[in-house]
Amino acid sequence: MRQDHAAPLYVALVIAGALLMAAKGIIAKLLYKAGITLEALLVLRALMSLPLIWGWAALRGELHRVFAAPRRTLAYAALGGLSGYYVGTWCDFRALQLIDASLERVLLFTYPAIVVLVRAALGRRWPAWRETVAVLLTWLGVVLAVGGFDADLWRANAHGAALVLLSAALFAGYLLANEHVGSRIGSVGFMVVASTSAALGLSLHFAAVAPLSAVWSLSPSLLLAILGMTAFTNVLPLFMISASIAKIGAARAAIITAVGPPTTLLLAWWLLGEVMGSVQLAGALCCVGGVMILEVGRARGAPAAA
Repeated sequence: MRQDHAAPLYVALVIAGALLMAAKGIIAKLLYKAGITLEALLVLRALMSLPLIWGWAALRGELHRVFAAPRRTLAYAALGGLSGYYVGTWCDFRALQLIDASLERVLLFTYPAIVVLVRAALGRRWPAWRETVAVLLTWLGVVLAVGGFDADLWRANAHGAALVLLSAALFAGYLLANEHVGSRIGSVGFMVVASTSAALGLSLHFAAVAPLSAVWSLSPSLLLAILGMTAFTNVLPLFMISASIAKIGAARAAIITAVGPPTTLLLAWWLLGEVMGSVQLAGALCCVGGVMILEVGRARGAPAAA
């Protein structure tokens, strides 16, 4: 009974978290316009997130599991962070320099379909019919959203779209690694190790390709904006959604986060003047619809699986 009464609160937390995440690409675009470089944004974002993530883990009493974990487990978690939070994030934010934020958000939302394909390949089985329909609908949406039948749109979006899809694939791999390793050190512990390894990787990357002046020359207002972006579009939404999953379930939370891409489309139109054509909008609906089919099917199947 207590969980039933509390459910609306956790649903609201998931919605709020998804809405905050939807603003990530918009803020990144505005920061690029203000003159910040890709490498400076990524390394500052990664380093600023560490105290928040470690502090959250300490408050939850999860750090002891990290310190007591076998080296191989930590290595898997670190590898997941390097691929998903370092390489995947670099691809995502680089794409935001090439394509509209609205298109980036729609394409990034395809990661559940990629997870289905990876699981099917690893299990050497064909996906169930519902999963097959959802995946086909999602990839139809990708084709339409990137350019549809417009060759000029394809040429304009191809490079950035490929980077976002690679980022989505790496994030799917990150989620699968979390499932594998999280059972040993917990999802919070996994996040601690993954974010720390990613921050280290991004710091080395920055040192190799960018001058220190790219950070030192930033004004206090820009640094504050990056801190706000890190806290409110990255760390806080993860906390909100993670806390809610334990109460309302991962499948239900995933369905609710479908409010993210439409919100990004509206924000991009309002703040950046981005406009999607009718074919691209149809593609966005297909992508969101494909994910909804996947998650609704998972939610219906959850009681039987339990």
